[in-house]
Amino acid sequence: MKILAIGNSFSQDATTYIEDIANSMGIEDITAANLYIPGCPLTKHAENLKTDELEYEYQLRGKGIYKTSIHAALVSDDWDVITMQQVSGDSGLYDTFHPYIDELYAEIKRLCPNAKVLLHRTWAYEERSGHNRFIDYGRNHDTMNAAIEETSQKIASELGIDIIPAGKVVHEIKKNLPEFDVLNGGASLYRDRFHMGNCYGRYIVACVWLKKVCGIQDISSARFIPNEAYPPLIKKLNEYINQIQF
Repeated sequence: MKILAIGNSFSQDATTYIEDIANSMGIEDITAANLYIPGCPLTKHAENLKTDELEYEYQLRGKGIYKTSIHAALVSDDWDVITMQQVSGDSGLYDTFHPYIDELYAEIKRLCPNAKVLLHRTWAYEERSGHNRFIDYGRNHDTMNAAIEETSQKIASELGIDIIPAGKVVHEIKKNLPEFDVLNGGASLYRDRFHMGNCYGRYIVACVWLKKVCGIQDISSARFIPNEAYPPLIKKLNEYINQIQF
């Protein structure tokens, strides 16, 4: 399966471990590429459809390979799945999506008519995050999460596409597993209170993508453990994510 994410650092978080986890399960035919511009909103993606500048870093496993344009990347391979997303600060603000996501979606379908298009539902910032856009959500994790969920559902319904519920699963793990309740001494899923952390956060969202995008419903055989991660906590995450139905 060939996946292309059109996004920013949040899609980088999501795709970094996908191939490593899949390979540890004996699955060798998954490629997860990311088109990366730091902090890139849908407005910028839509603008790049017109300018076709070589502004994107084409990434594999979170590492830049070369510079490319959005059109060149779209026609560079026979993509099975292409994902779209909004920049994190705007992800719960419905009015920031249109008409930009419509333009992006239309161009994807024009150039890659056989690709399945999905919406990457990103995550709310961690409690006490200092991110300057957190104020738009009252500096409250639950408020931001609810806004992202509502907006994502509306956008996906309008476009007739499905959602990768990465942020929803992150939120549920924070609420349901005491080991990751950061306010009460649990391990953080973040590395800077808004990006996913290299130990657990990136691992979670990669597993969500493997289940939702790749259709791998049973991840119990995964043997990949990120550097510095505590193996029993990875096992706990595997057990939790494995029971979620997508």
